[in-house]
Amino acid sequence: MRGGFQFIAAVVSLCFPQAAPAEPAGASRVLGSGSCATSGCHGGAGPNRGAYHIWKRADPHFKASATLTNGQSKAMARKLGIASAAESASCTVCHAPMRNVEPALFAPSGKDQAQEDFSCANCHGGAEDWILSHTRPEYPRAALVKLGMRPLESAYQRANSCVACHQNLSDDLVKANHPPLIFELDGLLVEQPKHWREDKEFSHAKTWLVGQAVALRETAAQAAREPGDRRNAEIEAIKELLSASATGWDGGAGADLVRAADDFARRISDAPMTSAQARSALDRLMGNRKPFEIGAFGTVADEYRMWAVGYYAERVALAIDRLNQSLVLSGQKAVVAEEALDGLFKAAKPPKCFDADVAEHFVRKLDGLAKSNPGAE
Repeated sequence: MRGGFQFIAAVVSLCFPQAAPAEPAGASRVLGSGSCATSGCHGGAGPNRGAYHIWKRADPHFKASATLTNGQSKAMARKLGIASAAESASCTVCHAPMRNVEPALFAPSGKDQAQEDFSCANCHGGAEDWILSHTRPEYPRAALVKLGMRPLESAYQRANSCVACHQNLSDDLVKANHPPLIFELDGLLVEQPKHWREDKEFSHAKTWLVGQAVALRETAAQAAREPGDRRNAEIEAIKELLSASATGWDGGAGADLVRAADDFARRISDAPMTSAQARSALDRLMGNRKPFEIGAFGTVADEYRMWAVGYYAERVALAIDRLNQSLVLSGQKAVVAEEALDGLFKAAKPPKCFDADVAEHFVRKLDGLAKSNPGAE
């Protein structure tokens, strides 16, 4: 993922008040990351033995709590009426989720890990009941899940594990100047140093698409809790992105949007996605000018229509980047040159800064992409 959006990070920048999927799943108690770090398991040398060291040394989640003591967090805490971001559960739920785990959920042998901010358990679930079984290749995966091991194989499962802390911001946090968040699953996974292996059917394009569907689901769900014109602008932008990609999204017309987006994410995640489908989505997104026409986003309040254009622009820039890279990683030639992508990212200003001139400049950058690709529609 490119650096054009400084507010898109592999870790939530400050704090997040809604409940997140941070606590271990199931009834299995937490052992702490030390239980994974032995030399015979994930802490050794050699192939597939160094996952713990990769995670601890290079994964940005490991140091996510550090932002809670910086000046920006302190300023936000004052606006929110919080004495200390580092001690508030509304902030640690995403930045230091192990602090929010109930003491009873720690196994006796894991109590010395209770002071961790992040642990393997936050993504994989408490391991007491399955730590021995998960090393047995003949042990059914479904049985491990019943014991509390969180499944993370599919794009849908990964999106559900990550989205709460990487997409939604309450109105209070927005007013307190929390940096904006935008959930882009494939880019987040690419930026995160891998301590896991992908299966041969893994698709970057599918991962991107599932992430956008789940982002729509979460944004629609939050809109039901905190309705507002700004959030509606973001919803309409994501809907337009999915429609323009021509990957089967029907707009959720006449249906509950949360359910429709979730059903679409599940369906895409369960189906294969070919390089030809990724290329078709890329071509269509590069050629789509509907969001920039006069009268676009007509269901959005007038004062937020340019916000909707901006939301669309930032997401379509990311989409073009991810789909272009998915082709490269599948052994094909890039459709869009690096320099052209850099220009597109620079033209995608934050939504609150979008106006007619910014939109016109962004469209010119899009036109440059389409003209360099005769297959664009």
